[in-house]
Formats: sequence, structure tokens, C-alpha cells
Amino acid sequence: MKNKTFKDIALPAIMLFLIAAICTALLAGTNLLTKDKITQIAIQAENEAKSAVIEATSFSDAKEVDGNTYYEALDENSNLIGYVFNVTVKSYGGDLTCMVGISAEDEKVTGVEITAISDTPGLGMKATAKDWLDQFIGKGNGITVNKNSSSDTEIQAITSATITSQAVTNAVNQAFQVLSAVKGGAENG
Repeated sequence: MKNKTFKDIALPAIMLFLIAAICTALLAGTNLLTKDKITQIAIQAENEAKSAVIEATSFSDAKEVDGNTYYEALDENSNLIGYVFNVTVKSYGGDLTCMVGISAEDEKVTGVEITAISDTPGLGMKATAKDWLDQFIGKGNGITVNKNSSSDTEIQAITSATITSQAVTNAVNQAFQVLSAVKGGAENG
């Protein structure tokens, strides 16, 4: 067996270190060049989601209550017409984030948009379908999941994706809890 020299051990280690350093520098440079564009795209996606869940002329800046972010939806005269809540709950594949619109007048859901989901492709991802999400429109607080049919307080579960269906329902119900905190804060302060 041949004795390994310093050159046999150090040269590959130095080469590996240099390759890793160059890759790290390239990734850092790419991040620096693209971070503003990534932020801009995220803001645009958020604005599109807000507009998808409630028809409003404008939205207030982000507000926070009990660790939850929400926006006030305003008409052309800056009158409050509703709220948009950014809600995150646990789902089958991890966190699920929704934008939920609720009207100020009758406190009914005006729309739901899933902005982040990592559930099972083909099953849980069916929750992003507009026709399934539209079940929530017009419903009030206390929505439940039913596997067979839906009523004024129920939504029909996605076949083979009951956990995801329940997660979206939990997100909508959590939005109503945040609404209650917002209205409680408005009355108290």
C-alpha cells in the first residue's frame, strides 16, 4: 500500500473548497441581482390574490391583529366594503396559506384564493380549483366539511383529500376569528 502524501490529500481538498467557494459566490450574486424582482413578483401576486377574493377599488396597507395580517377593502370613495385576511393553517403536506375576502356589510365570504400549498399533487391540489373554492362564497362563520353534500354552513369535501378540504375550511373559519378580533379592537379602541 502506497503512503499518501500531503499533495495527494490537500490538493483535492483545496480544489473542492475552491469549487464550493465559486458556486457560493455565483449563487450570492444571482440572489443579489434577482431579489428586487422576486419581491416585486411576490407583491404583484399578493395584489392579484386580494383582488380575486373581493371586488374593491383599493386596499389599505397591511394591518396586523393577533399575529394575523389583514387588509381593508375600500370602494372608490374610500368607504370600507370588506376585509381580506391572509391566513396560514396546517394541511396534509405542510402549511397552507389562503387569502379570504369577507364583506363588511353581511360578514359573508366573498372569495377564497390559495396562495401557498404543498399538498399531494393530483389530490390535495384540487383545492386550488376555482369551482371548488367558490363553494365558500356567501357562507358565514362556522363552516364545516361534509363528504356528500353542502348546505348554508357546509362545503363538500374533495374526494380523497379530506384533510386538505378541512385545512381550507379551517383557514376560512380562522379568517372569521381574525375578523372578530378586528371588530372587537375597533369597538374597544
